[in-house]
Amino acid sequence: MDFNGKICPVCSVEFKEDDDIVVCPKCGAPYHRECYKAKGKCIFPTLHKEGKSWKSVYDKKTESDEKEDSRSRDNTVCKNCGHKNSPDSIVCERCGEFLTGQVSDTVHYDDQEQEENEIEKIKEQMKNVTPIMGSANFYSNAGSPFTYGFGENEDYDGVSTKELADYIGPNALYYIPIFSRIKNFNTSRFNFAAFLFNGAWYFYRKQYLKGIFISVIMLALNILQGFATIYWSGSLWEKANTALGAAEHMPTYQEYFSWISENCTTQEMLLMALPYVLSMLSFVAMIVCGLLANKGYYKKALKSVRRIKDENIDDDSEKLRKTIVRKGGVHLGAAFVLITCESILSLAIMYFFS
Repeated sequence: MDFNGKICPVCSVEFKEDDDIVVCPKCGAPYHRECYKAKGKCIFPTLHKEGKSWKSVYDKKTESDEKEDSRSRDNTVCKNCGHKNSPDSIVCERCGEFLTGQVSDTVHYDDQEQEENEIEKIKEQMKNVTPIMGSANFYSNAGSPFTYGFGENEDYDGVSTKELADYIGPNALYYIPIFSRIKNFNTSRFNFAAFLFNGAWYFYRKQYLKGIFISVIMLALNILQGFATIYWSGSLWEKANTALGAAEHMPTYQEYFSWISENCTTQEMLLMALPYVLSMLSFVAMIVCGLLANKGYYKKALKSVRRIKDENIDDDSEKLRKTIVRKGGVHLGAAFVLITCESILSLAIMYFFS
């Protein structure tokens, strides 16, 4: 039987015309003689139990199967970081993410030995992967960035990964993969820090104008909500609670709705709903901050680094790096001052409306 072009199930190497090949007498699976000796037995015991042949299960592929396999082999661009990997890669050579179309080939195993072989193959590939998400520290003690597979000279519209990492400073480990995704796919991730801290996060990342703008909006919404609650809707809700006997039992939503529709004008209904609308607007503003933060920071970082390079074009590389580090990074004090001011203002507003 001609096994040229077939794959040895042990070493995954194609058989050649002059190879010494042995065949399992039960299922017909071919092996290099040395591979079979190393295992000491056929690695397809399931086929023996089911009375099936190796050829009928593993060697019988239709033309459509071959095309599908070809598509799977071509699917080597990592959806996580955009890196184009070699055709036989199971995991991304840059970030370590599993590649679509490759993992499906390793889902079914005939026995434990075959599974162990596949696991060893993945481990071998992972040895050559230096994923950025796998490092505890993006910076060394001296402050030089370790770019972990992203290449320190990879271009981001005139700015290298190394320069971006210098500008970002703390938590560059989080932002570099996101910036790579924005560059390659124009998609980002939700920033929970910006969602929770709003203007304070922008101050922390030295985006002061945006931080002031967002803080003013959030403060204005909170003031309006407090004012509407105390002076407009509060008395109307108190009137509704009294009429429905809220002191004795908890009225249902239907009872509230019926009383409001029968006893309130359209303007009064709008005033009663206004605090809830303002609260919802505050929440929407927080979501918008979380959605837009990373893309905005990416554009700001590129713009700032390019400006620094233009203004310091005569500086040597080390001096330029120190300038980027100094003008980038974070400002914890500014964020703390903003949070303190917001807290004082919130307490003052509560005292004023109480």
